[in-house]
Amino acid sequence: MDEPSAESLDQLKATVIHLRESINQLKELNKEVSAKYDKQKEFISIAAHELRSPITPILGTLELIEYEFEESDKKEITLKKEYFERLVRNTNRLERLVSEILDVTRIDDKSLKLKKEHFNLNEIVLDAIEDHRRQLDKSDGNTKILYEFKKEEEEERVSRGADTPAEEIFVTADKNRINQVIYNLLTNAIKFTKEGMVSILVKKKKGKNHINEVILSVKDTGIGIGSEILPRLFSMFATESEIGTGLGLFISKNIVEAHGGKIWGENNTDGKGATFVFTLPSEDNDINNSHLH
Repeated sequence: MDEPSAESLDQLKATVIHLRESINQLKELNKEVSAKYDKQKEFISIAAHELRSPITPILGTLELIEYEFEESDKKEITLKKEYFERLVRNTNRLERLVSEILDVTRIDDKSLKLKKEHFNLNEIVLDAIEDHRRQLDKSDGNTKILYEFKKEEEEERVSRGADTPAEEIFVTADKNRINQVIYNLLTNAIKFTKEGMVSILVKKKKGKNHINEVILSVKDTGIGIGSEILPRLFSMFATESEIGTGLGLFISKNIVEAHGGKIWGENNTDGKGATFVFTLPSEDNDINNSHLH
């Protein structure tokens, strides 16, 4: 039997090397798939637990109503206000949670599209403030909301009430998604500020290389960000609250970054509360992103 030629040996060595590389790539791919599967299992487990939280009081309240029907043996009964409020509160919570879970899945598979339009950012900021002020009026808390506007060349800030027209700041972005980010930041600030001040500052800034940006910050005087939460602030399910999932900040981060902006949060230097900030390219910049990455 003839001995293999040097060329055949070289080909065999090359084949072996290629197979080893392919095996290593498959091992890495397997690790990635396993990690993603474990992450999905964890997400499903936590999401199911969170969904159960509002569902349980809804079912409990409906059982109480059903019991009252049986006891009275009537086709109509008077619905207690506390029952109604509990149903509305937990139904709204359930709807928000389902919406957040759907957003997370869309972000994960890159199917959450941006529908950009030209709009005045100040209008949706003022609407968000007014909505949250109405909610505060119904609650027992003692939190005030202040809105401020600042031009880059101005050193002084102009404080405005919710019904005072602010200078127009136009952006080209997904109006509903940016509104979602503002609501998330405002809701979080109020949640952790039982008594004190929540202030929103909007300003337009000239950046480097002729790229201008709009900066929106939400500052509160609440309990601040815990040291354990701070490093994973924008991760899924990172929260210090018993109410809420922590998905809001994760979704907000993806929305802002899809627009070519940045978002961050930090504790205030005076030790009172925290500030969350996000930036957006202003209307005169050309942004070509069309979906969340």
